[in-house]
Amino acid sequence: MPLRSLASVLIALPCVLLTAGCASSSVVAVKRTPDASLLLPCADPVLAPIGGSDNEVAAERLRVARAYLDCKARHAALAGWTVGQ
Repeated sequence: MPLRSLASVLIALPCVLLTAGCASSSVVAVKRTPDASLLLPCADPVLAPIGGSDNEVAAERLRVARAYLDCKARHAALAGWTVGQ
């Protein structure tokens, strides 16, 4: 009979050790939310009227470039935030 109980202990021991390892690990979940400014849609800049003057077209180009760079920066920040998860 002692041999049988020793065999039972040797069979059960790996199972106990495996489950004990799982029980001792703990994961703390922290819910993070990105800054609200990162979730804003990209703005459509005001376009110059068709047949507009050179100054209107130049101003349009500046608005388009500024809108693109702002959107690009927000996208990069949001992508960096998701990688940091």
